[in-house]
Amino acid sequence: MASFLSQASSYFGRTHIASTYTIDDAVPAVHAGLWKIQRASRKASAAPAAAAGAGASGSAAASASSNGSGRDVVSVWSHAFTARGQERVAVAEMLKKEAASLTRLRHPCVLETVEPLEETRSELIFATEPVLAPLSAALLSGESAGRAADGVQLDEVEIQKGVLQVARALEFLHTAKMVHGNLNTDAVLINAKGDWKLAGFSFLTPLAGANSAAPAWSLDYDPSLPPQLSRDFNYVAPEYALDERLEPANDMYSLGCLVFAIHSRGSPPFRNRNAITNIRANAEELGTKLGDPAWARLGKDVLELLSTLLTRFPGARPSAAEFQNSQYFNNVLVRTLKFMERDNFAGRTKEERVQFLKGLLKIMDQFSHRLQHRKVLPALLELMNDRTLLPFILPNVFVISQNLSSIEFTSNVLPRLKPLFSVQDPPQNQLILLDQIELFVTKTTPPIFREEVTPLLYSALEAEQVMVQERALQTVPRLCEILEFSHVKEVLFPNIAKLFSKTKVLSCKISTLMCFHSMIGVLDKFTLTEKLVPILARVKTREPSVMIAILAVHEAMAKKVDRETLAVAIIPQLWAMSMGAQLTADQFQRFMKTVREMGERVEKEHMLHLREQRNMQEHTESYVGAGANGRAAGGGSLGGGVTGIGSSGEIDFATLVGGGPTSSAARAEVPRDAAATSADPFGWDDLGSTSNTPAAVTPALTPSHTGSLGRPAAVTPALTPSHTGTLGRPAATSAALPAFAAPPLATRSALAPPPSSSPRPSLQAAYSSSSLGGSSTSAAPPGWAGSTLAPAPRNSLPPAAPASTSGPNYNLNLEPASGFGSTALAPSSFGSLPPLQPQTSSLGFSSLAPAPAPAAPPKAPAALSGPPGWGGAVLQPTARAGSSAPKAGAAGNNAWDDFDPLR
Repeated sequence: MASFLSQASSYFGRTHIASTYTIDDAVPAVHAGLWKIQRASRKASAAPAAAAGAGASGSAAASASSNGSGRDVVSVWSHAFTARGQERVAVAEMLKKEAASLTRLRHPCVLETVEPLEETRSELIFATEPVLAPLSAALLSGESAGRAADGVQLDEVEIQKGVLQVARALEFLHTAKMVHGNLNTDAVLINAKGDWKLAGFSFLTPLAGANSAAPAWSLDYDPSLPPQLSRDFNYVAPEYALDERLEPANDMYSLGCLVFAIHSRGSPPFRNRNAITNIRANAEELGTKLGDPAWARLGKDVLELLSTLLTRFPGARPSAAEFQNSQYFNNVLVRTLKFMERDNFAGRTKEERVQFLKGLLKIMDQFSHRLQHRKVLPALLELMNDRTLLPFILPNVFVISQNLSSIEFTSNVLPRLKPLFSVQDPPQNQLILLDQIELFVTKTTPPIFREEVTPLLYSALEAEQVMVQERALQTVPRLCEILEFSHVKEVLFPNIAKLFSKTKVLSCKISTLMCFHSMIGVLDKFTLTEKLVPILARVKTREPSVMIAILAVHEAMAKKVDRETLAVAIIPQLWAMSMGAQLTADQFQRFMKTVREMGERVEKEHMLHLREQRNMQEHTESYVGAGANGRAAGGGSLGGGVTGIGSSGEIDFATLVGGGPTSSAARAEVPRDAAATSADPFGWDDLGSTSNTPAAVTPALTPSHTGSLGRPAAVTPALTPSHTGTLGRPAATSAALPAFAAPPLATRSALAPPPSSSPRPSLQAAYSSSSLGGSSTSAAPPGWAGSTLAPAPRNSLPPAAPASTSGPNYNLNLEPASGFGSTALAPSSFGSLPPLQPQTSSLGFSSLAPAPAPAAPPKAPAALSGPPGWGGAVLQPTARAGSSAPKAGAAGNNAWDDFDPLR
């Protein structure tokens, strides 16, 4: 039950103001009488016109909202009760009367109520327009900055304007037959715009009418109550105490005391100390006080004003209306501020408004910066609702904006200017706004400028007036310096290009070309080549000014585009434009100079490109050739064809860099037949080597096996030119053989000899150890034919000899069973190897080879021991394994009679 009562108490204690606004604790609170004033902001979830609450409070809130109370920022006035009993009742009654009077009274110089009074069990609360501080705090701000709110320091013009506003508020009350009754420095509030507003209506008293009784009022002071519940005796007119008269003149005496306090740092002219006797004594001295040396410091104009207000008799005082025409206010700045007041300005004719705004621009520098910001600027921004006066209001606004900070300009001025960016009538509006582009740049950040100010430029580019378009184009070079590359490329450039394409005004077209010229430094190469160059190529006019402007654009663009664009697109266009009939000789010479410079650049860069391309091709060819030669030499491919590899496999440095003595010595030590070795990619020429060093490399295309007798089988080199054998005959040099390409890697791998654990004997040893010293037959590798090491086409194989009907076919030229196309060499004695014979391929040309020697007569083939599974001089398989062996003695006279390789 206790928790329920607590929740209910908190619910009933929650006011509409508390649920609608959030107190801003960052701004210190100020006090006016018994009220605590705090700054508050409307919550995002609260609708401006929402009427919350119940009963009369809810209806009052709705009424206040309908009267323009939908403010985002307000000042919340609150009083928390601390007294009890009769004191609390008296305080509540006094504060309720003041709040009710503020809600009922409506005047520009009276404090405006936003939310009506709400009462809870512990406090009273209502909301008004934003308030900075009471006048008492502003007057003390010069002595201690901490005792007043920020921005409430006063200058003479602002004081005169404020006193004039208070006088206007008193005139309103007196006209309504009411007397304020307690005018002092706490009853005047300074709002956010710097206006002085009248408040403190706790002692507001209506005057007696024709049929009404005299109002009841008292001047008693009760020390048991707070001082705010009594009149301020320092500002009370003497007729209150001496004559007990209540009339409007009482307020004029209090106004005189207020003027004295303003010029005396808040001190009133008399200290009555809440005693009526002191009021009477001081009233007798009013005639002599004006001559007091202490008052002489106030100034002549202030003393003249006080002499009419601080008098013993109320009849000698001026009324509130007459007070406003005093010489004290005969100041052009004060009268200017008075002219700008909303109700006064609205009653003027249009010609008077225009002349006033023109004259205001001339005297604007006479106002202090603070007064311009707080008084003049807010009034001008309110006048901007009249679009016909914008050409005269905007210059004044921009003059004041020069002294504003970036935050002040962005928060106060820019939001009021944004709706004007799209207004094209009258055109002077956009012209004035475009003239202030530099101000927008300095007062805004780049993101804000890009999002909120650039729409002004794009709206001006689409305007119908040419002068507006040209003025917008004049701002583009400056914008190119501050806008991002992406914005210039994707937004600014397309808009300028669109205007360039559709405009028919010569001056506008030239201005767009100037914009293109300024954007070249920002745009990338692709945009220039693919977009700007085609746009310029479509220009049909041949006006000299346009062509010269295009020439300037091309000259600047030539520094960023490539030679191909120059040669294909730009130079031909310049040639065509140079033939314009209206060009002068000087203009034509400028075209020719530009064309020559571009042509020289194209020639130079393209020749350099061709040289580089040729060098790269030569380097590639030399690399491939060197790699082939390296593989032919058995050493693999070396990068760049570098020779000079030592025995350790490392490249000699002197040989690598070239030109050294080491490289010369290396070249001198190259063997005589080095060329032949390099022309033999498989190293087959080693078969005829006379070196005593045994050959350790077995020919790649000849398999090596162990014979049936346990001896190393004789290795038959394939397609090897004549060598110097054991008989000492000179061998044919392989240098005469033409170079050829090595067989494919797959072929070489397939024909490579199988690994053998026993060392391979050299070919010299094989020949000497063979029991068949009479003859030998060399078989060509599969797919190769002739004495030139070149592959033979399959269709160029020699036809097989016709089969004999009398016995098995012993023709040694049969196609191998493995399917490889080869041509068997004619058998001959080992002592007289046949020279290499040229062959004619199926394509009809003969391979290059030395002239053939007379063929030796063929001899009977001798028995040759070959690898297991192979027989004869050609590499063909013998009888299958497991087949019956021929019978002894069945061979007859010839051992070859019973041999059938196909069986």
